[in-house]
Amino acid sequence: MCGIGAFQIVGGECDPTKVARVLLRLLEVRGRDASGVAWHDKGETYILKAAVAGSVLARQIGNDVGTTGIVHTRWATQGDPKREVNNHPIDATGVVGVHNGHCSNDDQLLRMCEGYKRKGEVDSEAIFALIAHGPKGTKLRERLSKVQGGAALFWLRTNDKHERLHVARLQSSPLVLGMTKGGSIIGASTESIVREAAKRCDLTLDLVHVLPEGTYMRCEGGNISETQTIEMPRKWSFSLPDYSKRSTYSAPTRQQLPAPQSKADELTLEMLLEAEIEQEIADRLETDTLRDAMDRQFGMGRYSDRRW
Repeated sequence: MCGIGAFQIVGGECDPTKVARVLLRLLEVRGRDASGVAWHDKGETYILKAAVAGSVLARQIGNDVGTTGIVHTRWATQGDPKREVNNHPIDATGVVGVHNGHCSNDDQLLRMCEGYKRKGEVDSEAIFALIAHGPKGTKLRERLSKVQGGAALFWLRTNDKHERLHVARLQSSPLVLGMTKGGSIIGASTESIVREAAKRCDLTLDLVHVLPEGTYMRCEGGNISETQTIEMPRKWSFSLPDYSKRSTYSAPTRQQLPAPQSKADELTLEMLLEAEIEQEIADRLETDTLRDAMDRQFGMGRYSDRRW
C-alpha cells in the first residue's frame, strides 16, 4: 500500500504549495517509509523526496511549488527507502511518476526498454521506464497493457511546456479525481482523501470521478484533453498485505513522527487509515464472493471475472 496524489490548479483557485502539503499529510496513512513531490514550473520539472513521513516533508517544501504536480507516500515492499532512487516520484529519464500497486513482471518490462539502465530496485521504475523508453512504434495504451499486477499512476513528462498531468488506472489499485467548476483537479488513491484535501484547501468540487480499470487520462489547463482505454487481458492476482504491521523496511513509529498540528488532524488521519483498510478488505471480499458465485452457477473456473 502506498499513497499517490496529484493536482492541477488553474485560475489561481488555490495555492498549489498548500495542496501539496495537505496531500502529503493525508496520504501519510497509506505509507510512512518515504515521501515525495514533483511539479512543473515554467517548463522545468522539480523533484523533492526523502526517507521521511509525509508530514515531515510537508514542512520542508518551499513556497514555489508549480500549479501541476504529483505526490507520493511510500509503504516500502521492494527496495530500501534509504536509497533515494527507490523512493517516489521516480525519475525514469523523461518521465517522473508515482505508483500505487505492484508490478510482477518488472524485469521483463525493463528488457523492453532500449538503452535504459535500471537505477534502483523498485518494481515501479519499470512502468515509468516503459512509458518513456518502450519499444518504438508502440502506443502508450499498448505499453501499459504489458504491466502485470495492480497499478494506479500519476506522471509528468520532463520539460513539458504545456505542464500536463498524466493519469492511469490499470487494475485493482484505486484512483479518484475531483474537479472544480473552474477546472482545478485534485487526485488521490481514494475518494475520502480527495474530498478531505479539497475541503482543507477551500476548493468546492463540482465532480468526483472514480476511474474505472483500464483508463488513461491527460489533464491540461483545467481540461481532460485526452482519454484512452487500456486493454487489460486478464486479472492478475496478488496477496493483500497486512497493513496493521510494519512494511518490509523499518517504518518510523508514531512516537518518532512529528505531532499533528491539532487533535482534529490526528483523529482524521486515524479514521482515514481505518476506513481505507476496511474498504480494501471489503472490496476484496466482495470480488471473491462474486467470483465464487459465478463459478458455482456457470462453472467458469478461477478466472470467471476475466474480460472477453
